[in-house]
Amino acid sequence: MGHVRHLDEADFVIVGTGAGGATAARVLAEAGHGVVMLEEGPNLRAADRPTGLLESMAQGFRDFGTQATSGTTPMPLLQGRLVGGSTAINSAIIWRMPEDVRLDWIARFGLGDLVAAEGLDRVFAQIERELDIAETAADLFGGNSLKMEEAARALGLPGKPIVRNARHCRGRGRCMQGCPTEARLSMDVSYVPQAISDGARLHDWCRVEWVTVEGGRATGVVGHLLDPETSRPRERFAVRARRGVIVAAGALHTPVILRRSGLRGLVGDRFQAHPGCAVVGRFPDPITMSYGATQGYEIPMRAEGFKIESLSLPPEMLATRVPGAGAEWQQRIVELDHYAQWVAPIRMKAHGRVRVGLTGRPVVRFEPTDADVATAKRAVALICRMMFAAGATEVYPGLGHAAEILKSPREVEELERASLVRADFHFVASHLFGTACAGASARHSVVGPDLQSHDVRRLYVMDASVFPTNMGVNPQHSIMAVVWRGAERLAEEASRAQAA
Repeated sequence: MGHVRHLDEADFVIVGTGAGGATAARVLAEAGHGVVMLEEGPNLRAADRPTGLLESMAQGFRDFGTQATSGTTPMPLLQGRLVGGSTAINSAIIWRMPEDVRLDWIARFGLGDLVAAEGLDRVFAQIERELDIAETAADLFGGNSLKMEEAARALGLPGKPIVRNARHCRGRGRCMQGCPTEARLSMDVSYVPQAISDGARLHDWCRVEWVTVEGGRATGVVGHLLDPETSRPRERFAVRARRGVIVAAGALHTPVILRRSGLRGLVGDRFQAHPGCAVVGRFPDPITMSYGATQGYEIPMRAEGFKIESLSLPPEMLATRVPGAGAEWQQRIVELDHYAQWVAPIRMKAHGRVRVGLTGRPVVRFEPTDADVATAKRAVALICRMMFAAGATEVYPGLGHAAEILKSPREVEELERASLVRADFHFVASHLFGTACAGASARHSVVGPDLQSHDVRRLYVMDASVFPTNMGVNPQHSIMAVVWRGAERLAEEASRAQAA
């Protein structure tokens, strides 16, 4: 293996600093245990983040946002690669775990202790207090969310303000670039620094490649230090774990690390997601996406298999959604401030898988089912109707083999009659689950209800990889709560062992 630099040692080594890893660090460090956090990307504060979208994506998004599924119709898979993980680039949307999901995980997967109502509600409430979680105020809607609210009222849809961990949001509309005021209490400005204040240590630019296992027990990790200028491997490192290794690298990279560490079984299987598709509408009056919460209003339609959200974009990204060519396109770009964009994340039934590619990176196979495509078609059609109900003069559904520009609600009916297939949809997925699923049965899961590997002692997974199903709502709050429950149990066990 050549020269390996001994970088650090602690009771617990945590791989990843997103919703899962940072929460585990916050709980374990507060309990008095030694914690080392390892992050593949940079540690950026507001002053370090560029204002331009392309520059910020180069800094904070994995693979500049180009990570995608394999196959004939690739699907982008958006993830953060920086301290705070995807919480540092998302729109701060918060949902408690739906009750039907919680009960299903107990009945089918034996996760009663992990998601027991009393414990989960207690943790949800504490996280909500600590992370300034509240409904988006109406004066922060901006034109994009205000138009969606208007459409919901016109069509009698169950719309509501989005709950976010950004009570003091100032409506700068720059969530993806990095909140300029740090009002969004993502992990990089909340639980990571809180863990450090309780004694944890953070190392950025550290790409973990595998977990070391001795005598059936996880003892540390090995990886490469990366060059901050090029992101290329520079020097191999090792970190020793006295009590346990926690892998929280996300649903794509956690299974890669586990498989490179020798684990097999269901590792990388059961990959699930909430791929979404977007619709843009042109309105007579300015929308002004540059002001307001990036996502401020939503219409939950879980019984239909999707939800609808407002999503404001920076102008350089919004321009790519505008149809036409030549003078026609130029005229639309001149009126760029008149566009609204709404998206529909789909709770897809499809299962995929993640494997380690020849370069060591994840290879993701995931194909929506025919039922998933039908759901997406209904969601896009509904958004088109909503936009016309709110006064749009043109709507751009963004579908292949369908009209590029709709100018009346009657044309939505033609879209509904069209025969569309998977390749007609431009899906983007950002909620990823299931590749190291939790369950009581070692035969049907990767980790137990305590989030410890069935096969390797003191190896834990604490991110959305452990979710046995997708949820139909934004997962950050549930990731944090499930990890908190697992981490507090681990902290108690370690404290008892120390006292013995």
